Amino acid sequence: MAEKMLFDRALYKKVKNMDRAAMEQTFKNVYEIGYKSALKETSSVLLDTDALRADIGRVKGIGDKRLDEIMSIIEIHLTKSGKTE
Repeated sequence: MAEKMLFDRALYKKVKNMDRAAMEQTFKNVYEIGYKSALKETSSVLLDTDALRADIGRVKGIGDKRLDEIMSIIEIHLTKSGKTE
């Protein structure tokens, strides 16, 4: 089965005539498209542990020691599932 060509002659000519700034912007756009596509296809979740720590720390009654315990438990579970940052 023949695959659809992603890089046809017209695109090749367009890229060939680009200057450095235009080429850099094109690569950034391609990267963003791929990154967003990959995020949609994965079941993993991006987690900002610093923000999570700050949010949990604002809960009344949770001090530094308890917060450290909670965060260590979260880190253990993230490591087990392979979903670390």
